[in-house]
Amino acid sequence: MKLKGFFWALTITLVAVCIYQLSFTWVAVNIENDAAKEAEVKAKELQKKAKQTGDSALLPNGVYAHFNQPDGMDIAKAAFVNEILKNKAKEEVFLGTEFAAVKRRALAFGLDLVGGMSVTMEVSVPELIRSNVANQRNIEFIKSFDQANSRLMNGEENFLDIFVDEYKKTSNGKPLNKLFAGSKFKGKKDDEIVAYFQDVIDNSIDRVEMVLEKRINQFGVAQPNIQKDAQNNRIYIELPGVQDEATVAEKLKSTANLEFYALYAKPDLGKQFEEADRVSRQKEKSLAELEKEDTLNLDKAKGAGKGLFDYLKIENMGGPIGYVAQKDKYVVETLLKRNDVSRSFSSDMKLMWSAKPEKIGDTGKEGFFLYAVEVPKDREAEVSGKDVDKASQGYDPQTGKITVDLEMTDEGAVNWSKMTKKNIGKPVAISMDNVVYSAPVVNEVLSKKSQISGNFSFEEAKDLAGLLNGGSLPVPCIIVEKTKVGPTIGEENTRAGIISFGIALLVVFVYMYFYYGKAGIVADIALFANMLFIFGALASFGAVLTLAGIAGIVLTIGMAVDANVLIYERVREELANGKDQESALNVGFSKALSSIIDANVTTLLTAIVLKIFGTGPIESFATTLIIGIFSSVFSAVIISRLIFTWMMGKKQTISFSTRMTENAFKNININFVDKRKLAYLISGALVVGSIILVMTKGINQSVEFSGGRTVPVTFEKSASDQIEKIKENLASTMPGASIEVKTKSSNNVVEITTNYLLSDPEGEAKVNKALKDGLALSEGELGKAKIDFENDRYVSSNVADQIKSSAVISMSISLAIIFLYIFIRFGTWQYSLSAIIALFHDVMIVLGIFSLFNGILPFNMDMDQALVAALLTVVGYSINDTVVVFDRIREELSWKKDADFKVEINGALNSTLSRTLNTSFTTIIVLVIIFFFGGTAIKGFIFALLVGIVVGTYSSLMIATPLLVDFTKKITVKK
Repeated sequence: MKLKGFFWALTITLVAVCIYQLSFTWVAVNIENDAAKEAEVKAKELQKKAKQTGDSALLPNGVYAHFNQPDGMDIAKAAFVNEILKNKAKEEVFLGTEFAAVKRRALAFGLDLVGGMSVTMEVSVPELIRSNVANQRNIEFIKSFDQANSRLMNGEENFLDIFVDEYKKTSNGKPLNKLFAGSKFKGKKDDEIVAYFQDVIDNSIDRVEMVLEKRINQFGVAQPNIQKDAQNNRIYIELPGVQDEATVAEKLKSTANLEFYALYAKPDLGKQFEEADRVSRQKEKSLAELEKEDTLNLDKAKGAGKGLFDYLKIENMGGPIGYVAQKDKYVVETLLKRNDVSRSFSSDMKLMWSAKPEKIGDTGKEGFFLYAVEVPKDREAEVSGKDVDKASQGYDPQTGKITVDLEMTDEGAVNWSKMTKKNIGKPVAISMDNVVYSAPVVNEVLSKKSQISGNFSFEEAKDLAGLLNGGSLPVPCIIVEKTKVGPTIGEENTRAGIISFGIALLVVFVYMYFYYGKAGIVADIALFANMLFIFGALASFGAVLTLAGIAGIVLTIGMAVDANVLIYERVREELANGKDQESALNVGFSKALSSIIDANVTTLLTAIVLKIFGTGPIESFATTLIIGIFSSVFSAVIISRLIFTWMMGKKQTISFSTRMTENAFKNININFVDKRKLAYLISGALVVGSIILVMTKGINQSVEFSGGRTVPVTFEKSASDQIEKIKENLASTMPGASIEVKTKSSNNVVEITTNYLLSDPEGEAKVNKALKDGLALSEGELGKAKIDFENDRYVSSNVADQIKSSAVISMSISLAIIFLYIFIRFGTWQYSLSAIIALFHDVMIVLGIFSLFNGILPFNMDMDQALVAALLTVVGYSINDTVVVFDRIREELSWKKDADFKVEINGALNSTLSRTLNTSFTTIIVLVIIFFFGGTAIKGFIFALLVGIVVGTYSSLMIATPLLVDFTKKITVKK
C-alpha cells in the first residue's frame, strides 16, 4: 500500500482529535446529569413548600410552577437545572476550561432528545408599514392593506412592493408621503420612502438578533441556539429545557417599546363613542359600501342588534373611559376593529386596554379598562423606550405596591420634563405593546426618574424590567413557527434512539463476522472508527444531534458496510479465480474503488440537496448523512486496507467467508433480462395504482405543508367511531376553519389540525379556547379530553408555502443532478434515462403505499418534511444500487469488443447480486430495529425508508438495468 505511513499517521490523528472533542461532551453530560439530580431534589422540596401555599411557587427564572398541573414538576426541574448550570458557567471543570466553554465544545442535543421549545420569528413587514401610517382608519389604507395581505397569502412575496402597488390603484396615484406620518416622510418621493422601508427591513435583522439574545439570557437557558436567516428576515431559536411556552413566546415577540401618551381629552370624545355604538348595532358594511357612502349624509338608523354599550360601561373615572367584563373583552375588541365602527373615532386618538384585569370600584369584580390616548401628528410618542437608560423592579413604601422604576437618559430626562410640565394635574398613560400598564396623574415636573405602578406581582415587575433592559425590537416581529417537546417525550426519544443505535450496531457487527469471517472483524473495526469519526465531526462542527440525526447515523451503519461488501465480493471473485491472498486484495480494492466512488457520490449529491433546502429534522438528517458518507468511505478504503496490510505483514491468513457462506451466490445465473416484461407489467400496475391513489385519495398534508396548528388530544374513551362528531363539534366553535381529526397511536388519542385564525399570529389564545370549547361538546360520548399543549405545533401559511416549494425544488434538483452525473460518468443518455425512470417508479410506489395506508397504520403517514427526506434518501440509495450494476456493465463491455449486450447485463446483475442483497439486507435489518425500538416520532419516516429500499433494490435489478436493453441494442461505453 502506497503512503502507508502517512495514512497511519492521519488515522491516528483523526482518532485522537475525535476522542479529544468527544471528551468535552462526556464531561458536560456528567455535569448535567449531576445538575438534573440536584434539580430534582430542589423541585421536590419546593413542591412540599408549595402545598402549604396553594400548590404554586416562584422559580429561579421568575416563572411560577403550578404543581397541581401535569407539567408543574417538569417546569420546576427545568428551571432549577438551568439555574444550576448557569451558576456553574464560570467554574473550571475540565483541563482548565470553564463549564460554559466546555458546553460550547460539547456535542449539542436537539429538543426532541432533551425537551424544550423552538421558535421561528420573522420581521413583520405589514406591521412595520401599519405602524407608520398617519391614519390607520383611512379607507384607502385599509383597502390597500387588506388586498396586499390577500396577495401575500396567495403566494406573492414582497409585501412592501405589493402594498405600494395596491395603494397606487386605490388612491388613484396619490403620493406615499400623504399616507405616512413623521418628519422622515415629509416631502419625500415615493421611491425614497420605499427605499427607507427596504433599508429598515434589510438592516433590522442584526438588531433583532441582538435584542433577542439579551432577552433569552434572562430565561436562564444553559445552551440556547440562535440562528439568523437574513435572506428571509427570520431568526430560528431553540431553547433546550424551557417548558413555560406561553410566557417565553410572549417575551420573545414583544416589541417592548415603552411609550408615554397624554390621555385624549377633547370634548367630542363622548360623541365619538356614541356614534361608534350606533354603527356597531347595524350590519357591518363592506369597504366598497363605505367608499360610496356620503360622509355628509350618513345612515343614521340605530339598528336592532347588540352594540358597543351593551358590553362597554362608560364612566368618568379620570383615567380610563370605561371597562368591560373579562368575558366580553374579545367581543368589544371585535366591534372596535370593524372598519365601519373604527371610522367613528378621530385619527389622532388610539384606544388601548389595560395590561391585565383590575378591580372595578367597590364592586369586588374585575375587568379590563379601556384608555383613549392622544397620538402626536408624527405618530411618535413624546417619550419612549429609547429615553430609558435602565429599569428595575422596585417598591413604593407609601402604597405598598411593587413597581418598575425607570431611570432616564440625559436626552430622555429633557423630554420627560417637557411632557410632565405640559400635563400637570392630568393623567399620562404609560404603555408598552399597545397596552396601558398605568396612567398616573402628574403632580409635579419629573426629569431623571419615573415609576410605573401597575398593580404588579413581583414576577410581572421583574419581567417588565427585563424586557425594557433588553431593549425594544427595531421592527415588529411575529412567530411563524413554534414547536414544543416535553422533557418526558425528549427522554423517551433519547432512550429509544440509543437503544436502536446500540442494537443496530451489534447486529451489523455480528452479521459481518458471520458472513465474511476474519475479514468481517476488519469491517467491524472500520465501522467502529466510522462511528467515532461521525460523532467527533458533529462535536467539532458544532452540529446539533437530533432524533432524525440519530436515524441518519443508524442508516449510515447499514450503508457503510456497502463499501466493505463491494471490496470483499471483488476479493472473493479473485480468490475463486485462483489468485493468491495479496494479489486478490490488491485487485479487489482497485476494481471496487470505481463503484464505491460512483455509488457514494450519487448519495452525497442527494444529501447535499437535503442540506441546502431542508430545515429542522431534514437538515439534521442530511448533516449526519454527509459526514457519514465521507467517514464510511475513508474507513472502508483506508482503514480496512491498513489493517489488511498489517495482517499480511504478520503472515496471517485472512478468511473472506465462513463455512456457511463460502459458496453463497455461486453459480447463480438468473435470466433477469428475459423476465423484464413481467417485471414491467407488475411495476406498471403498481405505479398506475399509486398515481390513482395519490390523485383520488391523496396524502394528508401535515401542518408543515398546509399551515395551521396541530395539537394531540387524549380522550377517556375510544374516539375511532366519533371522528366526524368531533369535527362537527369543533366546527361549531371554529367557524369557517379547515379541521382535520385522526387517531394516532391508539383509538383514545387523536391529532387535531386546523387553520383557524391562521393569518392571525396573535390568535393562539383564541384558537386554544375554541379548541377547549369544541372538545367539551364531546364529553358526553368520549369523556374529558386532555389536550397536550406541550407537543403542539404552529406553522404560518407563508412558512408552509416555502416548505412545500423547497420540497419540490429539492426533489427536482436531486433528479436533475443524478441524471447529469450518470450521463457524465457513463457517456450515454440511456444509462441516465433508465436510472431516472427507475427512481420515478420507486418514489411513486412509496407515495402510493403512504396514500393507501394513511389513517390505517398507527403512526404518522402525512406528507411532511420527514417523508420528503425519506424519498430523497430512497432516491440516493436506489441510485447507489443501480450505479454499482452499471459500473460492472461498463467494466465488462470495456474489454469485450463483440460482447452480447443481454448476456453482459445478466452477467453484471448476477455477479453483483451478493453485494446487492447483502447491503440491502443489512440496511433493512437496521431499519427494522429502528422501527421497533426507535421513538414514535420517526416511525413514519423509517417506514418510508423500509418500503423505498425494498422497492429500490427490486427496481435496480428488474427495471433500471433491463431498460438498457429496450433503449438500445448496443451501447458504446465511455472508458
